[in-house]
Amino acid sequence: MPDLIVVGGGIGGAAAALRAGQYHLPTVWVLGDRETHRASRAAYVRNIDNMLGVHPGIVQEKIGTVLREAHGAAAEAVAAAHLHISTADLVANARARIAADFVEHVRFVEERAAEAVSAGDGFRVRLGSGALFEAPFLILATGVMDRQPVVHRSKGGRDLSGIHWVYPYANQETFLYCIRCEGHLTAGRRVAVLGAGDGAAEVALMLRERYGSEVQLLTAGDPARWSAERARLLDLEGVKVLEGRLVDIHGERQGTALHGFTLEGGARVEVDLAFVAMGLFRVYNDLARALGAALEESEGPPERRHVLVDRRGETSVANLFAVGDMARRRDEGIMKQVYTAQEYAVRAVDAIDARRRKDRRAALLSGT
Repeated sequence: MPDLIVVGGGIGGAAAALRAGQYHLPTVWVLGDRETHRASRAAYVRNIDNMLGVHPGIVQEKIGTVLREAHGAAAEAVAAAHLHISTADLVANARARIAADFVEHVRFVEERAAEAVSAGDGFRVRLGSGALFEAPFLILATGVMDRQPVVHRSKGGRDLSGIHWVYPYANQETFLYCIRCEGHLTAGRRVAVLGAGDGAAEVALMLRERYGSEVQLLTAGDPARWSAERARLLDLEGVKVLEGRLVDIHGERQGTALHGFTLEGGARVEVDLAFVAMGLFRVYNDLARALGAALEESEGPPERRHVLVDRRGETSVANLFAVGDMARRRDEGIMKQVYTAQEYAVRAVDAIDARRRKDRRAALLSGT
């Protein structure tokens, strides 16, 4: 029986599983299946360049140093390349490191966690296949998903409307999602902020204030819901607001470049990047809710509320931890960054390891 079950195949889950392996903590890592991977916010984080130590420049310099001593042309090619480091790359690297060095401590399970229940002094997790795992500690890193803009297309009398039209652009970093992580990419560029609430208006204002970006705010057919003060600021900052539905996206093949949108009625909006700020579609907190973990206080439905945690990432349920985008501390903002997911994953494993060692010492001293 493992000491720890980690549920989630993104950054939080990977960081927790790797640290658990390094601590020789018997662990089952439930990574999810193809369906849960597609529903992951992490799939849209294609270029992580706001973290110290995680930047293509480091890789380019090290490879270039080696190649310059042997092959000048190859070194020039490396220097000219843009070596994206994505969330998927970080997770794959964590898996490779575990497989190489800690496979006897961490077991990979590529299935969906269908159910979690309290079981004695621990937790029991049932997978989609029906298999069961039980452990005294459980870390949930099941993430969130943003609401995506709908493109209302039709062809030959058929309705082709949906959110799937944005996927190629999200996967190529021409649609952006995190202003902390990616806002700097908009400097000197034409940007469409997609959204109709206060959050979208705030993103548009921040891009103007920080980077001087040329911003237009597209509500994608929703009525504007931001405050009168933000409306006034948008006007003063020269942010144009357009409320028509999206009927087309224009760009290069596979989303490698974005040129703009066509709105209902025929208006064309020319941009280089789009920033999606439409709010949450889901917090994947089903397992946490089933176990009785407290959620943030909000007027929204339970499935859109983050799981409350303390400074170690522990929920209101003892020995149940939540890390990554799904979690929120009472005294902090929402922690939706790669570095906070890693930090809280490590804090959680540190707390679990400390309790495990404390119990071992007590047993040794008592002679049991």
